[in-house]
Amino acid sequence: MLCQGMSYLPLCLVLLTVATFITTYIIAIYNGDVSPNFPYISDTGTKPPESCIFSQFLNICAALCLCTIYVRYKLVEAISGHEDQNIHRLNQVGLGIGVLTSLGLSLVANFQETEVEPVHVTGAALVFGVGVVYAALQTALSYKMHPDYSGIYVARVRLALTFASFIVMATTVTSAVISRQSHPKDKLHWKPDEPGYVPHIISTAGEWITAIVFLMYFLTFVRDFMKLRIEVKPRLFVRHLDEPALFPDENTRLLA
Repeated sequence: MLCQGMSYLPLCLVLLTVATFITTYIIAIYNGDVSPNFPYISDTGTKPPESCIFSQFLNICAALCLCTIYVRYKLVEAISGHEDQNIHRLNQVGLGIGVLTSLGLSLVANFQETEVEPVHVTGAALVFGVGVVYAALQTALSYKMHPDYSGIYVARVRLALTFASFIVMATTVTSAVISRQSHPKDKLHWKPDEPGYVPHIISTAGEWITAIVFLMYFLTFVRDFMKLRIEVKPRLFVRHLDEPALFPDENTRLLA
């Protein structure tokens, strides 16, 4: 079955993210809040009521992203152990970078670009810029895990997606800078005859493509997550809740 093990995590992340973007886009277009021709993703979640939907569900997506990144970390640790220190260290770095990516998604959700632009831009840089670094690290891990722990096909797919996301993201940033030089202030409505319109469309289209590529990358985790289940087991140190607790040494730490 498709939802075996922990595979539902990346699936839920991808489906909810896509649903959020499509819903806020439709509402923003219906209300006339943005131009229908490839607005920035964040533009579709700037004004209420779509901003409320954007913030609420993108926060959930950020939580799902963090859980997915953590499960990926635990999966690599469980299957490779500490036998290969290179894999272990790379996996730990990947976890830290992934946490920053999830934080960026939360910042994008809660700080609209028209209200607190510096924080919003910082969040976007964490999502797309640091996100590419996370994808590169996971791709490197996939190659290091071959052939002992993983196949080569998925590593090649992840490499292609990482390369594509880097190229499209670089194009997006470059086009955004050129467009911004024509219009220093953010615009939610662009007309084809305005200067900077073409690089603006290239930039916004690139942002959507980058987001799609990232979501496709998370989908590559689905098959791996089918082989894993994480359980939380309670350990009581007392027989009565008024008794003082004596904490023994933990055998399994959160980041072990």
